[in-house]
Amino acid sequence: MLRPRLRCAFSLIEVVIAVGIFALAVTTALALLPALTRQSGDTTDALTAQRLPDRIRVELQRLATSGGFDALANRVPVMTAPLTGGLELAAAHDGAKLHSVGYLPPALSEQLPLAEQYFAVEVWRFAQPPLAYDSSAAVLALYVRVSWPYRTPASSAPTALADRQQLTCVVSLRR
Repeated sequence: MLRPRLRCAFSLIEVVIAVGIFALAVTTALALLPALTRQSGDTTDALTAQRLPDRIRVELQRLATSGGFDALANRVPVMTAPLTGGLELAAAHDGAKLHSVGYLPPALSEQLPLAEQYFAVEVWRFAQPPLAYDSSAAVLALYVRVSWPYRTPASSAPTALADRQQLTCVVSLRR
């Protein structure tokens, strides 16, 4: 009596289909890699920008202590539309260093080099009460815009504001 043979191997067509599916999956994964890497970098920058308001408050408090609270309040321009010409600060890519650019900058050894200025921070005072500055009040409320990338290593000029990502917040200082 003849027994039927048992089939224990894959056919050539099955192997070709499996290799094709694997090649398609690998190609798709490799194509997505640059986009995922860029998205990861954008997310990291956004998280760093969200942590900056505390450092901004510390730097503004340093400026208020160094030059006087009222002098700082008078140095910060009042908000007008469009928002231009705010008190400028700059921060490093990791957010660890932040300092004023033009008004009472820190010692030269502590300043952030132009090539390392990744976040631009601009500060304005509110124009209308109840947040408008009153010299008899104990609080100074400020509108803050953080934008990035401010400077990129490949360029010596700042990136145009329209080409940057932005985050806005309100920071208050106590006398």
